[in-house]
Amino acid sequence: MSDKPVPHRPGQGATAARLAEILRVDHAGEMAAVQIYRGQRAVLGASMGHERITGQLAEMEGHEAVHLARFDALLTDHGVRPTAMTPVWRLAAFALGAGTALLGEKAAHACTEAVEDVIEQHYAG
Repeated sequence: MSDKPVPHRPGQGATAARLAEILRVDHAGEMAAVQIYRGQRAVLGASMGHERITGQLAEMEGHEAVHLARFDALLTDHGVRPTAMTPVWRLAAFALGAGTALLGEKAAHACTEAVEDVIEQHYAG
């Protein structure tokens, strides 16, 4: 037997913990994005004259739902549980979407743009 240290393998120890953290945060972000769009559509879709933006929101929600499904699969593949705050996060995100939509289309757009900016900054590191 050799006394050489065994090299650290990806997916073990600190690396596995870091991967779990990253997956959990990214999953929560995608779930929140879906809920924000759902909240906005719930409000704007209930009133006349918002068909264009409601369609745009549905399309953007669809893109986020694809991302969310991918992170759901990654969580399962890596044996990582979602954040324990999921129920609170889901409700807060829906409320943010609905609340900004109650303020009007401009506020809904501002919310969406702000969230997208934060996401871009997050992924840029």
